[in-house]
Parts: sequence; structure tokens; C-alpha cells
Amino acid sequence: MPKIPEPENPDSYLIADVGRMTTTVVLLDVVGTSYRLIARATAPTTAVAPWSDITTGVNQAIRQITRTTGRKLVNERGYLIQPAQQNGTGIDLFGLVTSAGLPLRTLLAGLYEDVSLISARKALGTIYYEEVETLSLADTRDEAEQVTAVIEAKPDITFITGGTDDGAKARLMQLMDVINLGLQVSHTAQRPQIIYAGNINLREPVRQLFSNKANVHVANNVRPTLDSEQLNDAAHIVTGLYEELKIQTLPGVQELLDWSSFPVQATARAFARISQYFAALQNQRILGVDLGSNSVSFILADPAGEQISVQSDLGMGQPIQNLLDKVTPETISRWVPLEVSAADTADFILNKSIHPQTIPMTGLELQLEQAAAREILRCALTKTAENWGWDFNGSQPAPPAFGLLLARGSLLANSPRPGQAMLMLLDALQPAGTFSVAVDQYGVLPALGLLASHAPEVAVQVLEAGVLSDLGWVIAPSGKGQLGKTAVKVSIETTGMKGEVEFGKIEIFPIPPGQLVEVSVQPTGKLDIGFGPGQGRQKMKIYGGIVGGLVIDARGRPLTLPSDEEERRTLMRKWLWDMGG
Repeated sequence: MPKIPEPENPDSYLIADVGRMTTTVVLLDVVGTSYRLIARATAPTTAVAPWSDITTGVNQAIRQITRTTGRKLVNERGYLIQPAQQNGTGIDLFGLVTSAGLPLRTLLAGLYEDVSLISARKALGTIYYEEVETLSLADTRDEAEQVTAVIEAKPDITFITGGTDDGAKARLMQLMDVINLGLQVSHTAQRPQIIYAGNINLREPVRQLFSNKANVHVANNVRPTLDSEQLNDAAHIVTGLYEELKIQTLPGVQELLDWSSFPVQATARAFARISQYFAALQNQRILGVDLGSNSVSFILADPAGEQISVQSDLGMGQPIQNLLDKVTPETISRWVPLEVSAADTADFILNKSIHPQTIPMTGLELQLEQAAAREILRCALTKTAENWGWDFNGSQPAPPAFGLLLARGSLLANSPRPGQAMLMLLDALQPAGTFSVAVDQYGVLPALGLLASHAPEVAVQVLEAGVLSDLGWVIAPSGKGQLGKTAVKVSIETTGMKGEVEFGKIEIFPIPPGQLVEVSVQPTGKLDIGFGPGQGRQKMKIYGGIVGGLVIDARGRPLTLPSDEEERRTLMRKWLWDMGG
């Protein structure tokens, strides 16, 4: 199919986000003088049999948009009508983001776990990857066992790092000799891909060792000195290999690429881009969370850039079973306000893994699903915090201060009540400080992230039109307090409402959605709401959200749950009630 000519002044955009389970298509067009979200539709992703063509799912979603809007977007042959016609049919530009590709199977080799390997994982964490084998100096297997491990791993890529620049050579070469032996006897359909991001003095020996049997990609050393990192070069290479090996090979993707006016992007990368764009627009730090069916992503963005952490071993779909390898069923069920056995909790998790598209049919199933989401987010946050060097409150990660918590994922977007989504995020992440919370209700953020690089005015205008669901503002003090004693004093100047919140409680001060108010807040003792221990803030301007008002989360950090099961369930019910859930 020939490449479609692009209009000089495009007005309409159709962006498809093809996930592992669900495909979302959004239509953006000019209304009056600015861009708006016109329609969105979802359909099951059709990457596997019997369809084995992701275009089928995209077309199903497009037909839903046509039924909703009356706007014809594809012709009788199933091809997208481009550009938009004077009779109102078609669209000007099409774009594609996706997370449907399988994770990049990765063999990771380096010298030290807490030095080069942790830096390598940061570079790899920008894409969907699965670490299938690891070789390091801490490996106690003999050489024959290591070679066998390399053969059995069947990696898509081998990422080799280690040694500071002008540092260790011999021991890293020993690891590469093992990898070389494994590759020599491996039988793979594709030519192996080697990424070398270690000691720069070994670049030429690496090329000589592997070039006859593999494609060798050389990046800057991810750990040039013990106290410095340079990840962008390696991250750029792994992103390119992910697109080549996993996105470009999706069944049916070529037709969508022919339609597309922009390079395809991974969903996590697009979400990171719009998070950073949002941070620049608002001049604040943003924590982004994407609770997907087959991965969990965290984004920490500020006006200068963003960090991405993608974890493909956790999610609300098939990977949910991996949660049982990380926590006990009792750890999951501690968040459930109803009585449930460990066996029933484990059964629910395993059944959800086998049938990921099922929806909860009872109140208990809903509570179990939301409890699992809390633990998935907590486990993913812990791994992210370890990689990024965050502080911890005991075993609970303490994210750095941020002004906006930006969350997406169908479980959060489709919660029966917004208070449930807010409570899941607060329980799982346990953030502290003063911040607002927004949810990507319509699943448009990856689409806007794609456009932010190519048509920034479209992204800005659609965001300003209110496509996000603003849940509201949260003030969550950190520090120690005494149960039953006042933790925070609140005065809403605009309405004259005043109140106090005791330590250990979570309360909502009513503010109508969208209403701008001035709030004065004063923590007691040495509690810190983000301005220093014991420091308050006068006449902060905040907006009401759909949760119903300003949330004061004075439960403490980290959260402490009663050891008695009935007391704990009672507390869970109270928190849910207090949040309107």
C-alpha cells in the first residue's frame, strides 16, 4: 500500500493504542477554535489466533467510533480514508502506540549486582523486557553450567556491562567467553543481538569476539565510574531493538504502519512523554503510574526530563500469578474488608491469571481484585525505588515529593466509585506531602504522548479541555504521631469550614468538583506535609475533585495495620466508608 500524502494543515487525528488485551482508539478534531477529544472506543486486541492481526481489533474500535459519531473513517475495502474529505469522512493523520509486543527476553551479564547490573536494569527498564538469565561474578555455577544456561535462555538480546572505564577487563572477558560459547552452539531463527555498555577499552575486543555470529551494538558505559551513570545511549539502543524485534513483528502491524504519519511508540514511552510534557507545562514534578494488564510502569517527570521504570513481570492480567511469588495470600487479603481464606485468595489470583478479561461478579471478588492491585503496585514501586535509589520508611518506599499523581489503567479508571481508586493509590504507594491526583479516565494519555512530539498544540488543547478525571487534592503528613491526637488543622477560607483530623484517620473536607478554594493547613508537632516539619501553608489555591473534596490522609507513613484480623477488617471498612467507597 503506497504511503498516504499528509495534509499541510491537519485538523483531525486518529490514534490507536494497541495493548496486550485491549485496543483503544481516540478521535481528536477541532471544535470551534481548539482541539477536543471527539470520541474513543475500545475493542479486544486481536494479536493471537484466531485473528492473528492487530488491525482487526483496531478496525472494530474504529467502527464503534463511526457508529457513535456518524463519521465514516474507513472505506469499503477496510482502508483508512486519508486525508479527511470535504464531505466529513476520513481523518487527516493516524498514529500508533502499543504495548502488545511480548517482553524482550534479555540475558544480562555484568560484574557486580549493586554496580553495573543495577545500572543496566535502569537502561532496560525503559522498555518491556524479561530478564531470563543473569551472569555475574556472584554466579557460583561452573563454566559448563553457565554455558548451558545461556543456551537454554534463548534471549532476544544479550546486554553486557561491567567495569568502569579504564577498569576491570579480564573478569568481564571471562563472562563474555561463556556467552560466546553458548551462542556458538545455540540454534536460533534470528541472528543474536549483543549490546555492549561496559568498559570502553573492551569495545574492539567485543566486536572481534562476537561480530561473526551476532549483531553487536556498542553503547556508552552505563557505569563509567563507581559514582556516575550514563543510561541514555544504552536505553536508546534497547528501545530501537524492542521496536524492531517486538513491535515491527506484531501480526498485521504493517498495515497500521502504512496508515501512520508518525513513528510507532511503545505505550510506556508515550506515557512518559506526556508526563514530562505535563510537568513542563505546570512546572512541577509528576509521578506517573500505569497499572496495565501485562506490565506496571512508573514515571518520575519534571520540566528537565523523565525516568521510566517498566516491569513486565507484574500486571492485572496473566502476570498477576507472579504476585504469589512475591507476597503471601495473607498479605493480599489484609486489604480486604470481608472475611476470606488464604486458599480462596490464591484461587482468585490464579483464576484471574487464566481468565484475565473476567470482571468481578461479587463484592468479595471486587475487593480481592483491588487488594491484588495494591500489592502489585507496592511490589512494583519497591523494585523501582531500589533501582532509582529512593529512601524507604521501613520496608515501604518513600517516593520523592511531587505535585501531581497521574494514574492510568482500566482497574483505576473503571472503579465503581472514584474514592476506591484514590484509596488504592494511597494504600499502595503511601505518598506523603501535598499533591493532586488525576486518572486517565478515557485512556488518552499515550495518544497525547505520541502527539506531544509532533503536534504539541493538539496535546495541550486536549489536556486543557479536561480529558482527565481530577480526583482531588491530598494532604498526607509524614512523621510520627499519637493515635487520637490532632495531626492536621484545616481551614477552607472560601467556605468558612474548619476542622481537625486525628492521627490515624483519613477524612474528606467537602469541596464541589471544579470549585477553586483557598485552604490553610497546619500540621502539629513535627509532622511534615511537604513544607518542612511542623510547617503549614496559608491560603493554598486548590480545586475540588470528583472524590468530593480535600483528602487529609493522616494515617501515618508507613501505614500500620492491626494484627487482629477482625480489627483490621473493621478498619478497612471504615477507610473505605470515609473515602466514599
